[in-house]
Amino acid sequence: MFQKSGFSIVQALIILVISIVFSGFHSGLYQKSTLLPRIDNIPFKAGEKLNYNLHYGVIYAGSASLEVNKKEMQIAGQNHFEIDVTGSSNSFFDPFYKVRDSYQSYVDESTMLPSLFMRNVHEGSYARAENYIFVRRKNEVISGKKTISVPQGIHDLVSTFYYLRCIDFSKQKVGVNYHITALYNDSLLQTGIIYTGKETITTKFGKMRCYVFHPILIKGRIFKNQEGMILYVSEDKNQIPVRIESKVYLDYVKADLESYQNLKYPLDALVR
Repeated sequence: MFQKSGFSIVQALIILVISIVFSGFHSGLYQKSTLLPRIDNIPFKAGEKLNYNLHYGVIYAGSASLEVNKKEMQIAGQNHFEIDVTGSSNSFFDPFYKVRDSYQSYVDESTMLPSLFMRNVHEGSYARAENYIFVRRKNEVISGKKTISVPQGIHDLVSTFYYLRCIDFSKQKVGVNYHITALYNDSLLQTGIIYTGKETITTKFGKMRCYVFHPILIKGRIFKNQEGMILYVSEDKNQIPVRIESKVYLDYVKADLESYQNLKYPLDALVR
C-alpha cells in the first residue's frame, strides 16, 4: 500500500498542499508557457495560517498547515517572511505509516525568493533532513558540505507555492501555463501548473468560486496519470488553495481547507 522511497500517501497530501512540487513542466499540450511575472502585489501577510484536513479515500489520514510567521526576520539587511509548513498522520494512520514532516523557508519580501530552507521529514522508517543556504550573487546553494550550481531565480518547495500565489489570475487566459525551477533532494526540479478555468465548489464554509489548475505530473510517481491532479484556488485577492485532490493507483488523496486565520483580504470568493 505504501512506498518505501520516502514518498508516501500522506506525504503526497502534504506536498499537494504546499505547491505541487512533483509537477513536471510539459509544453505542447496547451498555450505556450509564461515565465512568472514581476511581483507587484503579495496576497498574504505575516500571521496568515491555513489548516487542511487530509484524506486517503474515505479515511481521514492527517492534517497539514501553512503559516506565515509573525516574527520579523532580517537576512543580509533584507526583510524576510518566515514560512512554516507541517504535516502529520493522525493516530489512526500512525500504526500503519507514521508521518511527521516539517518545512521552513525564509523568503525575501521584495523578490519572494528564498535565502534559507530547512526540511525535516520522518515517514515510516524513512527520514531525511535538508538545509539549504542560497547564495544569490554566485547562483549557488550550500547543502551541507556540498555546493550546488543553480540557475538564477531558483526556488525551494515552499517558496514555489507562495511565489505562484503572487500571479493575478483574474487577468490570465484559460490554458496559459507557468513553470518554475525548484531545488529538491539536491537536484533541480522543473515544476508547472496550467490554468484551466473557474468552478464553484461546495466547502465547509459554503459555496466558493475558485480558479482551477492542473499540474502536469512526472511519470512514474505515485499519481495515477499526468492530469489526475486538480488544485482549486479561491477566486479573490487572497488566492488561497481551497481543495487539492488527485487519483492514485489504489484510490485518491484529497486536502480540504479546514480553517484560516489572518487573511490579508476578505474571503470574497464565498458565494453570499
